[in-house]
Amino acid sequence: MTPALIGNPGSHYVCFVVNFKSCTFQFLNSINGERFLVKSGEPTTYKMFDVWFKEVEAFVIELYKHSKLAIPFDFSKFKWETPKMPSQPDKDNCGVFCMKFLAEWEGDSKTSMDSFKNWNKLKKQDKVAKLMDLRIEICSTLLTHSSNSKVEYVVNQAASYYEEMAQKLQHDV
Repeated sequence: MTPALIGNPGSHYVCFVVNFKSCTFQFLNSINGERFLVKSGEPTTYKMFDVWFKEVEAFVIELYKHSKLAIPFDFSKFKWETPKMPSQPDKDNCGVFCMKFLAEWEGDSKTSMDSFKNWNKLKKQDKVAKLMDLRIEICSTLLTHSSNSKVEYVVNQAASYYEEMAQKLQHDV
């Protein structure tokens, strides 16, 4: 799986998936109605697919070669598909959708993505509120992850700010 910035200039995040189980390349897009065009089994919508495909193919071939394994599939026989995905209610949250697709997509339409449970039943204002929660969750994960070399600083700053606000609220009461 990989995120990609598409459009000219790059203005929209989508996910590309090499699904080895189903021998498909999947295009995960959160813009409603924007379907992936395929002619004769080849994508026609975005020119960058050629570059992306060559990079993925080279990486996988090298990975198998390094592991001294025979490649059990033929990329030329893979098909392209665009599964129906939850759609964003605006033009600003494609990055949030892309990150959640990367975290939760399991490769087929039966995938239950918890972040978008009952998504189609929500009103627009509820979707916007849910997206704000997802943004906060993503930021929190990035800021407090053990791989963040500044995690101690971030936690200390947050604790200090919390203390300052708590004292201010006590003083105001």
